[in-house]
Amino acid sequence: MKILIAEDEPSLRENLQWMLELEGFEVLAASDGREALALVGAHKPDLVLTDVMMPELDGFGLVKALRESPLTATLPIIMLTARADRTDTRIGMNLGADDYLTKPCRREELLEAVQARLERSRIQQQAAQRMQLEVRQAMQIDTLTALPGRDLFEQQLENALNSCATVSLLCLGLDGFSKINESLGTGVGDLVLREVGRRLQQCALHGPHSRPFDAVGRLGGDQFAACLVDLPDASALTSSAAGIMRALSQPYLVSGHTLFLTTSVGGSAYPEQADSVHALLLNAESALHHAKPDGPGTYAYFDVAMNRRVARSLLIHNELHRALEVGDLQLFYQPQVRIATGELVGFEALLRWHHATMGWISPAEFIPVAEQSGIIVQIGEWVMHTAARQAAQWLARGQRDFRVAVNISVRQFVGQDLPHLVQTVLGETGLPPHMLELEVTESLALHSVASTLAILHDCKALGVHLAMDDFGTGYSSLAYLKRYPLDTLKIDQTFVRNIPHDRGDVAITHAIVAMAHSFGMSVVAEGVETREQLEFLRSLGCEEVQGYLFSKPVPADQAAAAFAGFAPQTREVAPSA
Repeated sequence: MKILIAEDEPSLRENLQWMLELEGFEVLAASDGREALALVGAHKPDLVLTDVMMPELDGFGLVKALRESPLTATLPIIMLTARADRTDTRIGMNLGADDYLTKPCRREELLEAVQARLERSRIQQQAAQRMQLEVRQAMQIDTLTALPGRDLFEQQLENALNSCATVSLLCLGLDGFSKINESLGTGVGDLVLREVGRRLQQCALHGPHSRPFDAVGRLGGDQFAACLVDLPDASALTSSAAGIMRALSQPYLVSGHTLFLTTSVGGSAYPEQADSVHALLLNAESALHHAKPDGPGTYAYFDVAMNRRVARSLLIHNELHRALEVGDLQLFYQPQVRIATGELVGFEALLRWHHATMGWISPAEFIPVAEQSGIIVQIGEWVMHTAARQAAQWLARGQRDFRVAVNISVRQFVGQDLPHLVQTVLGETGLPPHMLELEVTESLALHSVASTLAILHDCKALGVHLAMDDFGTGYSSLAYLKRYPLDTLKIDQTFVRNIPHDRGDVAITHAIVAMAHSFGMSVVAEGVETREQLEFLRSLGCEEVQGYLFSKPVPADQAAAAFAGFAPQTREVAPSA
């Protein structure tokens, strides 16, 4: 521990220094208050021992200066004086001194006061650190289920890996949960998720064999996780998984409904199959993905057969960082066309990756890896800058009346200042705000609704367009949808693909168009590939389309040709407007 002595009397200063150094303290010495202040800033002592009467700056002035600085506001201070005057004591204490000794003081008295103040300071620091940790953890708690969110759960998993011989992880996905939201609304779905969280806590944290490092968390959406430590073998993990699956399969009595759910589970273990939190999560999620195709209520334990997929995911994870640094990522642009005139209305900027040895890597493969690793935040910033810069270049060449759309990741809404990013991009590129469109997904729109809604309104206030992408594939309800400041709904290509022959997709598409128009939104249909699809969408009043019937996504130099206007890529004569 380091102690600073401020004392103008040389013999007394040396005597104090000698007594403290005998006890193993590192001692700094100053002959007045100004020198002491300089030493505090340079060496950051753990305690200050100061005389009251000193030249230049006395002890009262020193205490006042230390207490006014945020860096030394809690630094322990003991004052020394040759005057046993209650007035001095009161002034010193009012200024923030922690203790007061009359000199010459006995060695035992001095050491007792120093040790007491250092111990009290240590306790206060520990309490402050605990409070800061509790605040940080509280901010990472999922507000719906009261479980740790993904980031906090990963921290708990890291603690378990550092403290326990074996750590097992179960990733759980609720089978068919989206149907509850679609049929009964997200309010009922939220109640189910809350009950799932309660049951998981009961199973993992309050069961007969629970241990201090056992933990459960919500990874996102309808996916949860359980960390179980010091299980003897894989069969014990299988037994634990079966117990959790039984608990979650019991009926859910919510809002007058009796609902039944099954849960698919993937398991993995440390150190047998993984050497880090990331690998453990990746393995368990990979096992979960293997379990789901085998039917609802299936458990799969990670094995060597899954290594190939996991190894490729890890390779992609590592190569993504390099790709962003060396410029291997590219933006392609797919034109969006006004049905009535065949004119270009804008582009969707789509991320592409050509690897030197692996060739073209599908976004369906690398985007989830980027989301999981968090690098999607840096990639998203690069995409927005690049797309806006390209649009500004087209604008400078005389092109008008178009916009460029970029996709926004859930991660860009968590711990990031998205409105500031948008404002920065617009300022640096000079692109008019109305020419930039941000595309969000249904799942993102339902992520921390209050904060997401506030962020979207802040973005909207900047003048940009907002669109909901892949509408109909998630679980938005009208109650949520009408609250968002959206300009456009995009119909997912899974519905467009089978129209007008699939009666269900026809009905859904018709309902989406009518609903969007009732909310004052325009509609863009994705994945339009045939003339028949185009004509059906025209009959519904859909304003805009994009798809291979007009153009596949192409590099920027090829996309520029779209400004000349479009006719469908067919040998038939295009219909009149």
